[in-house]
Amino acid sequence: MKKTNILDLSPLEGLLNSLFELAALYDQERSNMADKTSEDEKLELISKAKERLESFKLEASEKVKKVSSSEKKLKRVVKKLQTLQQERENLEGVIEATQKEVEEIQEKISTAETKVSSYDNVNLLTVDDSSNLEEKKKNLEISCQELINYKFCLD
Repeated sequence: MKKTNILDLSPLEGLLNSLFELAALYDQERSNMADKTSEDEKLELISKAKERLESFKLEASEKVKKVSSSEKKLKRVVKKLQTLQQERENLEGVIEATQKEVEEIQEKISTAETKVSSYDNVNLLTVDDSSNLEEKKKNLEISCQELINYKFCLD
């Protein structure tokens, strides 16, 4: 017996081949679309990255300006501090010298007071000499008081 092919599957086979070709085309288009979408997303990400980079550059520039300004202010303050330190040292030297002068003058006053007190014990003075001496003693006491006041002002 001879078998006959009652069913002709060739149209079905053609449809099936057509389906597979369409599926392949669909997959290829979907892949192309994904590639294009991926490239668009990459371009968008690159654009955003560039914008952020520019923003960071501006921010960095502003911070550099602030740091530079702060450095200049610091240099001015350091210079002012050095000037004030030098002035302080100079004033300390002047105070020291003035204190030595005051001490020397006080020594002279003390010596003069000792001499004057020794003259008080001697009655060989004339009335004119005595009044002259009293006047000089008063002047010395006034000078002594002025020096003491001056010393207090320096302290």
